[in-house]
Amino acid sequence: MKKRSFFLLSFIFIISSVFFYGCGGGGPGSPGSDGSDKTGVILAAQITPTYNGENTYSVDAFQAQCDEGPPPVFEFFTDHGAQFTITARLVNPDTTFQPGNLYIEKYTIKYFRSTDSIGAPPIETDVRYVTMKITPLQSGTGTSVDIYSGVFVDLVRKDKYSDDMLSGRYSSSLAFINNYTAVYKFEGKNDFGEKFTIEAQWDFQIGNFVNCS
Repeated sequence: MKKRSFFLLSFIFIISSVFFYGCGGGGPGSPGSDGSDKTGVILAAQITPTYNGENTYSVDAFQAQCDEGPPPVFEFFTDHGAQFTITARLVNPDTTFQPGNLYIEKYTIKYFRSTDSIGAPPIETDVRYVTMKITPLQSGTGTSVDIYSGVFVDLVRKDKYSDDMLSGRYSSSLAFINNYTAVYKFEGKNDFGEKFTIEAQWDFQIGNFVNCS
């Protein structure tokens, strides 16, 4: 694992404040779903990034040394995960047709640089094959909720980002912080083979954040 140097926490806090003030739409988004005319179910997804048991917009791409030791101690460093909250409601609450269960089979994450980070390195698209079951209510106007865990930015992409930023080929702040939007597309079928998709997105920042306890 790469060992990275510390940066001033005060500078990171300033950069973080600028990001949240200037980043429009920072937070969960659900551009919509497709296929509800066939499945009879309207779907929506919310993305909540999680890391080391906490919700956070900030993706740490550099592992810091917390203590020289001996032995040396390094900060917690792994995939940046996400919680997916999938909601489902019937197109027609009074239907006599029983909607089938829905199964998400794959999700794709595309990462787009924000307008204030055009000079940042690209982050490669991530594709994950999964099985996530969605069980809609059989009647009425209520909404079912299913929650699953997945990936936000994995170690491979975090490591590639750190290498790119250290290469000097891309514009950089002191803590290598840039802003992106993660756009998710979930794809699947119901019990009857009817296809559906759900889309959601989340704005985030990635860089060097010191997470030593």
